[in-house]
Amino acid sequence: MSFKGLKIFSVIAAASVMLSNISGTVGARVNADSDNADKPSVYIEYDAGSNEYNVIQNGVTAKLDSSYFIAEDETDTQPAVTTAPAASDPVVTAVPSTSVIKVVLTTAPEEKFSPAGTVPEYIGRYRANALSERESIYNAFTTTTTTTTTTTTTTTTKATTTTSKFVSKKTYEGIDVSRWQNEIDWKKVKAAGIDFVMIRAGYGMEDDQVDLNFHANIKGAQAVGLDCGVYWYSYAMNTNEALKEAKLCHKTISGYKLTYPVAFDIEDPSQNSLSVQEMTDITDTFCSYMESKGYYVTIYSYTSILNNRLKSSLYNKYDVWVAHPGVDKPNFSGAYGIWQYSFKGRVNGINNDVDLDRSYVSYPEIIKKYKLNGF
Repeated sequence: MSFKGLKIFSVIAAASVMLSNISGTVGARVNADSDNADKPSVYIEYDAGSNEYNVIQNGVTAKLDSSYFIAEDETDTQPAVTTAPAASDPVVTAVPSTSVIKVVLTTAPEEKFSPAGTVPEYIGRYRANALSERESIYNAFTTTTTTTTTTTTTTTTKATTTTSKFVSKKTYEGIDVSRWQNEIDWKKVKAAGIDFVMIRAGYGMEDDQVDLNFHANIKGAQAVGLDCGVYWYSYAMNTNEALKEAKLCHKTISGYKLTYPVAFDIEDPSQNSLSVQEMTDITDTFCSYMESKGYYVTIYSYTSILNNRLKSSLYNKYDVWVAHPGVDKPNFSGAYGIWQYSFKGRVNGINNDVDLDRSYVSYPEIIKKYKLNGF
């Protein structure tokens, strides 16, 4: 007989004939020579009376099921079957002998797996300028009313789920950065007249998607007295993924006191297939979770998404950070607290292009007063 598909060994025809001609019990033992001194004791035992084979290893006997055999007269008509050994199964090689069958027991090497690849590098921050969006300018924070005798300037505010807004008496100049700005000299940035910085904390929902420079950037910026907020770039395709992103963002920024908002950055091309309702639900899921953790949140995107891809009801709940470079004012028909007005700024202390922003709200005053963002 010969074994079918077993990972133990193949009994050659000559050995089978030799075993079948011997009455009683015949064992095919492992020789305890120097080559196999460290191998387990294994041998095959043939019982001529019952016409059965047993495997004996270190004194333990196991009967071989007859379904694992094929008759010798079938070997000429049936194709050979080769089974690759599994990583955890023993591999046995049989060598014929006139007196014994020498069996060598080895173990297949453990298969090693490479770590999972990370999401492709983030490339979304530098976009083409939306120069066609120039009209329908709406000033979110000041309205001028003229009478026959005087001109009165009135500031307007809107309520959110966290607090009311304070409109600043001045504007604040800022930048937003990520690992793509490389190492930053924050003292030079501060000296260049920058008031605040929005720092990318990460993107996506996996632990390895925390921005590689986030901790260095926020520590360096806060050390020189810059007001800091963060943003999280979204790849979420549904609310479950948005919640995972929010939880990872919260985990990443916990322990830092932020004087500017936590921004949800929704703009990735992979989300173009989503409906307005889906985009709105994703945004609301992230923002509401961060608010529940005591953070002041804002929605970041460029005007085409803010005007056409999100429901305006969101803007009654959360602030907006609008991106629209190359124009006098952004073409967004709603209130906004920060305007990203350039993707190609140059600031002393940063060796390449950086986004430029302008804030119209006294965020540090609001956040500290209501003890938000870690305060």
